Amino acid sequence: MKKAALLYALWEKNLPILQQYLSDRKRVVIIPAFLNTEAMRSAVESAGSELQVLPPNADESRVPLFLGRLQQNTSEIGFADDEYSQKILMLLQQQILVEWPYAHGMFNVLETLTDRFDIELTMLNDDVVRDSKVLALWSRSKRIPVMQIAHGSGIGTPYAGEVNLSDYLVVPSKRSAEYFADMGVPETKIHVLGNPYWDVVPAVIQRRSALRETFGNEYKLPLDQKWVVWAPTWNAHLSFLDNRDYRLQMTQACAALRDAHQAGLKDAWLIYKDRHTGEDTIENKRAHFMQLAEQHGVGEWVRYAIDDPIYWVGAADVVVSYDSNMSIEAVLANVPAINVMSNFGCVTGGGYGARDGVLVLEPEEVSPALVALFGDATFRHRLLADGSARKSYFHHQEGSAVSNIVNLMRRAAKPLEAPEQGYVWQQYLNFEDSSLVDAYHTAGRMDVVDMFRINPGIVLDVGCAAGSTGYLAKQKFPGCKVWGIEANRVAATIAQDRLDKVMIGMFEDFDLEREGLVPGTLDGVILADVLEHMYNPWDVMVKLRRYMSPKGQLVVSVPNVRNLILVDGLHRGNWAYHSSGLLDITHIRFFTYKEIIKLVTETGYRVVGEHHVIDKSLQQSMDNFMPTLPGNIETERVIYKNVTQEEWREMCTFQFYLLLEKDSN
Repeated sequence: MKKAALLYALWEKNLPILQQYLSDRKRVVIIPAFLNTEAMRSAVESAGSELQVLPPNADESRVPLFLGRLQQNTSEIGFADDEYSQKILMLLQQQILVEWPYAHGMFNVLETLTDRFDIELTMLNDDVVRDSKVLALWSRSKRIPVMQIAHGSGIGTPYAGEVNLSDYLVVPSKRSAEYFADMGVPETKIHVLGNPYWDVVPAVIQRRSALRETFGNEYKLPLDQKWVVWAPTWNAHLSFLDNRDYRLQMTQACAALRDAHQAGLKDAWLIYKDRHTGEDTIENKRAHFMQLAEQHGVGEWVRYAIDDPIYWVGAADVVVSYDSNMSIEAVLANVPAINVMSNFGCVTGGGYGARDGVLVLEPEEVSPALVALFGDATFRHRLLADGSARKSYFHHQEGSAVSNIVNLMRRAAKPLEAPEQGYVWQQYLNFEDSSLVDAYHTAGRMDVVDMFRINPGIVLDVGCAAGSTGYLAKQKFPGCKVWGIEANRVAATIAQDRLDKVMIGMFEDFDLEREGLVPGTLDGVILADVLEHMYNPWDVMVKLRRYMSPKGQLVVSVPNVRNLILVDGLHRGNWAYHSSGLLDITHIRFFTYKEIIKLVTETGYRVVGEHHVIDKSLQQSMDNFMPTLPGNIETERVIYKNVTQEEWREMCTFQFYLLLEKDSN
C-alpha cells in the first residue's frame, strides 16, 4: 500500500498552513531540497508525519538535442543575424545549458515517487519559476490537483505570457483576483481567502506602543520622533524588463531623508527594512547603505534592519515601499503608505488607485510628501480614511486566512486509497512485544543528561529504551553506573550491551531493593517522557524519593498538553492519537506546566532547574507575537484574551524539562 503524501513547496512563512493541515491527518510531506530547514523538519515531525526531501538531480543527457532543435528552429524562421538577435539566441542557449538539466533531473526524481506514494495535493507559491513549474507540470500529468498560494498581492501582470498551471489559485483579496482575471485565469479557479501572513495584523495594531518601545530600545530610536520605514524590493529576474537595483533604491531613500531634513523635518528617522536576497550578502548591503547615508549627510538618522516587516509596519509613522505588499500592510495597520514608482512597476502593473489610501510617487516626490504627512493633519487623515475604506478590497478577512486555505485544501485533495497497515491502536498498543521503533535508534538525548548539576555515581534511567541516553551519561560522568528499566523487550536487549544493568518490565513490577539498589544511594534518576505513560505517576515519584541520595537529582521531561497546535485541534473537534509525539497512543496522563509542578511538589520534590523546549513548528509564531503581548491571541475558533508573555511561551512549548531535588520540608 502506498503512503499518503502531500507535495509541498510553500515558503517557510506559510508553515501555519501545513501545521493546521497535518493536525488531523498523518502524511508524508515531500519537499524540494531548498525547503529542508529545521523549522520545516520540526513542523512535520511534531505532527507525527514524515518528511521526504527531493534530492537535487541534474540530467544533461538531452541538452545536445535541445540545443540542436533551437539552432534548427532559428534557422527555419529566418532568425535575424543582428547583434540584438544574437544576444537573445545566446540567452536561450544559456537557459538550456543551465536550467534544463535541473528541470529534467527533477522530473526524473518525481517519477520515482509514484510507486511509493499516493500524492493527494501539490502546494506551490507560484507555477512560473523553474522548480515550481516542473512540480506543477508533473502533477498535472499525474492528475494530482495543484494549488497555488499567490505570494504577492499584485502578482499577475509580471507573469504575462505565462500559462497558469494551477487548478486552484488562492489570492489574498479582490485586488489580487483582478490581476489574475486580467491575465485570463478563469474566475472559477480563483479563490479569495486572505493572506495567512496578515492574520497577525489585529495584534500588531493593538500593540503599537509596545512595538515602538521594543524597536526603540534595540535600535536606539527616540520614541517621540518620526519613524519612516523604507522597504526596498528585489530583482527576481522573472522578466527581461526587470532592471531594479538595490543600490539605486538605497540612494533614493537617503536622498529623500536628506531633502526632508532640509525642508524642516528635522526629527525624521529612516529605518531601511531590507531582507535576504540573492543579490548580495546582508553584510555588504548594510555597509553600502551606511556609506551612502554618510555621503548624504544623514548617517546619524538612519538604521538598517532585517526584522520581520509586519512589526516594523506596526511601529512606523510612514511606510515607503516599491510595488510591495508592505503598502497594503500599512493600510491594514492604519499607517500612511507611499508606493515609489519604478520603470518596471509602471510596465508590469502593481499600482494603486487615487483613493486606495496609498500615495503613488516618483522618488523625488517622496520628501515633500513626508513633510505634508507630518505637517498637515487634514492631509494625513484623508489618506488614512481612504485606506480604511479600501481594507476589504486589499484583504479578504482578518485572522482567518490559514483556516480558509486549509479548508480548501481538504476539499481539493484527491481521494486516497484506504490504508492496509491498520489503525494506530492496532499497531502500537502491544508495546512490550512490538518490534523496535524509530525512537530507539536515536543517538540519545544529551539535553536530558546536561540537566544534571552534579556528577552522579549511580543513575537509574526509567524507560531507558535502547540505552542511548544512559550511555551518554556514562560518557559524560566517568565512573558513573547506569541502571535501566525498559518494558520493550527488543529495546531492553540492546540496552543490556550499553548499561550496567537492565531490568525488563514496568517500573511497578520491581522491588528495587531486592534488585540490589540500596535506599538513599541514587544520585540521579532520568524520567524522560515516561510519567505520561504511567497509570500512577504520583506513586512512582514517591517510591523513587526513598532511593535518592542526599545530593541526588531527578530529571523529568513531559510533553505539554497546553501546546497551541494540540489545543487548537481540540477546538476543531480533533484529538487524534499517533504513533509518537504529543498524542502518542500510549499516553494515559496529560500535563500542563502547572499540573506537572503540582505533581512533583505534592510527591516531595522541589524544582531547582527547568527548561522549556519550544515547539519548532511554533517558533516563528512565538517570535512574531511575543512583542505584542500582553494581548489577545486569535486562532480559528478561539480568542485567548490577555495572554501574557509567560503564557504564550508555555502555549508554544513542546516539552517541559525539570531538574528536581528532594524537598526537606
